[in-house]
Amino acid sequence: MKKSFYLLALLLFGSGAKIAVAQAGDGITAIPKIVGEGTVSSKDFEFNFTTSSDSSVAFFSKALLPDWRRISIVYSKRRKGAWQKPMLAPFSGHYRDADPFISPDQSKLIFISDRPSKYQKSPSDYTLWMISQPFLSTTEPVQLEGDFYHLISPLYPSLSLNGNLYFSANSDHDSDVYLVKNENGKYKLPVKLTFNSPEHRDLDPIIAPDESFIIFTSTSRKGFGGTDLYVSFQNNGMWSEPVNLGKHINSSSNEGQPGLSPDGKKLYFSTIRPKDKTNYAPRGKSIKTAELEKELSSPFNGLPNIWEVSIESIHELNEYAKTTSN
Repeated sequence: MKKSFYLLALLLFGSGAKIAVAQAGDGITAIPKIVGEGTVSSKDFEFNFTTSSDSSVAFFSKALLPDWRRISIVYSKRRKGAWQKPMLAPFSGHYRDADPFISPDQSKLIFISDRPSKYQKSPSDYTLWMISQPFLSTTEPVQLEGDFYHLISPLYPSLSLNGNLYFSANSDHDSDVYLVKNENGKYKLPVKLTFNSPEHRDLDPIIAPDESFIIFTSTSRKGFGGTDLYVSFQNNGMWSEPVNLGKHINSSSNEGQPGLSPDGKKLYFSTIRPKDKTNYAPRGKSIKTAELEKELSSPFNGLPNIWEVSIESIHELNEYAKTTSN
């Protein structure tokens, strides 16, 4: 398969472009690193990382596993390049709140919550909520209004620079990604993105600020095992066949809950990943109780953490996506 991509690139673009297209099948080659080891990424289950434009504050979610009975949104401030101990967000802690997202223009933070709403069909349904700047004030969230609540529990909202809304929603044992256009400040009917199909369960989308690409989680596309992260590119109003982000990001474990830096050049995601390859090997010597407790309370105790990776080269995958879409 890669040989055919090589030949196509050679014919269409010459030798200068063939390497980028041929290697694009490998996905993102930058190596991820853990975010805020010991603070943001701790012994707890963390996910949904979103930051301010100056990276001075980040919001993310913490949950109890395995049944997600408790989910709250927390924040961490960055001082001298280091993320500080997370604190509960002023608007969270009562209801199940998750999936925070700071809009590219930094004017609003949107999230999902099961707090009482006229749009709920049952008390456990999520609806979309919003807080305006300053996010750490005691202002109460307001409902995000729109003609999309016929879909049960819209999840994982994100906004483009022009205010278009993207999210995923479940229906008939499937999950699809939707666009809701912002028309003069009002959100109209949702439309499924063109790569959706009944054969694939796609969820948790994060849109690039300029809407040139969208990254999402899929549970059913052929990947590296578990859930993987994929990217689809918007070309002339159509969305390309999704491309797996590759072995440096995806693994035999579950990767998901993506987030983007405000400039769209850095990807955040959640995964279970050992600190080094010796974690699965026998210990070199017997340990004491205190050492065992230290292991169990470390960020590498088997619960997902937040990781980050540069995706400045992501548009190189677009040519690869075009070949797989044709």
